Amino acid sequence: MTNEACGKIEISTVLFDMDGTLINTIPLIMASHRHTFSKVLGWIPSDEEILSTIGEPLLTTFNRYGEQGDILMEEYINWSVPRTASHSTLFDGIVPMLETLRTLGFLTGIVTARRCDGMAICLDAFKLTALFDVTVCAEDTSRHKPDPDPILLAMERLGVTRADHVLYVGDTARDLESANRAGSHFAAVGWTAMDRGEIDRLNPTFWLDQAEDLPARLQLVLAV
Repeated sequence: MTNEACGKIEISTVLFDMDGTLINTIPLIMASHRHTFSKVLGWIPSDEEILSTIGEPLLTTFNRYGEQGDILMEEYINWSVPRTASHSTLFDGIVPMLETLRTLGFLTGIVTARRCDGMAICLDAFKLTALFDVTVCAEDTSRHKPDPDPILLAMERLGVTRADHVLYVGDTARDLESANRAGSHFAAVGWTAMDRGEIDRLNPTFWLDQAEDLPARLQLVLAV
């Protein structure tokens, strides 16, 4: 619902994707994939192919390449985890934006396809953990984005029943499809590394060009 008088969307809850949305983990993801494929399979997919898998569980990605999915996963995690802080950065304005949302009374959460241990490491590395009321990661649902289940689970854990009072913020078409299927609003981040045209064709509620601009786009309603 939109508040016509002020042009704001009436929201109780703001959920965020993590990779490419809050934290610039794209360099980490790309480097980890290149290392893993080179070491285990002896070849490296194109950058476009790697980017197209961002937002889905790692094992889903690795199982496409034959019977060594578990080996690829283990190598990826062992190489990637120690490099989380050194190969990733927060996008500009993320912490002030989250602090403002919480001060205003919005519920906040993470909905990511990243594994739960990897999510926790990323959040801890950038001291973000306390800024979220709920987290949903890969092991929490059997179906993943673009299915709506992760968003719906976050709502359930928060006690939020109105999907139209939820905004999901993300950087991929997969994120947007998940929000659409859940019945929630979607803000596409302008700093996405993905194809903006592909996202735009799916009609996001709005584009967010700067993180600090988000609170001004929202009108708080009670979580129901």
